[in-house]
Amino acid sequence: MQVLPSGLVVPPLPYAVALVVGTVAVVGALVRLGAPVTDRVVLAATPWMVLGGGVHGFAQLGLVPGWALPLATAPAVYVTTFVIAGAVWATAAARTESDPDPTRVFGWVGGAILVGFVAVAYAAALGRGAGIALAWPPVSVAGAALVTAPVYFLLERERPTAVERIGVGGVVVVFAHALDGVSTAVGVDLLGTGERSPIPERIMAFAGRLPTADLLGTGWLFVLVKLAVAAAIVVLLADYVAEEPVEGNLLVVLVAAVGTGPAANNLTLFLVGGATP
Repeated sequence: MQVLPSGLVVPPLPYAVALVVGTVAVVGALVRLGAPVTDRVVLAATPWMVLGGGVHGFAQLGLVPGWALPLATAPAVYVTTFVIAGAVWATAAARTESDPDPTRVFGWVGGAILVGFVAVAYAAALGRGAGIALAWPPVSVAGAALVTAPVYFLLERERPTAVERIGVGGVVVVFAHALDGVSTAVGVDLLGTGERSPIPERIMAFAGRLPTADLLGTGWLFVLVKLAVAAAIVVLLADYVAEEPVEGNLLVVLVAAVGTGPAANNLTLFLVGGATP
């Protein structure tokens, strides 16, 4: 049974080697510098996750120059993003005399680049004459926030210790996967796009056979599954984060990226590409 999404591309050998070398160098620098890894790192890494998914969307739409294309296709784009983000983080960690909070610098630099990327994406959409497409990203973000709130309220009520231990990273994980679910539902039910990942496709195919399909569509079940899985992960990782904060929070970053990257990719395609599947 196929598990991975279709369309994954292995970059040419020179690019792959460069990514491996870059990754090793960045990881080595971060370890040597002792960059602090707390739940705030999960939040600070979020703009970088969005950038990875968004740049991949640009690559799918032919908006990335040829020389950079191997670095912008999936899954290489996420390694590329890590190398750049890690270099920024390491640079901030090396300059603690001028700014003792490298996590803040890491987050603000990513946020500033993301603002520029969003501006370029909207400019491209306006140049294409986009109408309703301009609304899909904010609508999806609002929808994700709307479903994240009650889920996290229940987590805080039923598993307060887990929520306290995992910190802000828990909110990021639930929202990231909510946004992936909601953006997928918007694409499938409202825009008529396809789904490249086999597991979501099977979930929504099952929802399509239910009596509620004509009224609710098929994406709602995928949203519920994503929320349930994200909530379970928050509970399961809480003790690990408390006992091993460095490894635990880095794992939380990875889990959040699995939701944020595809969600950002969806929204970029909806906005700039006119809902290209």
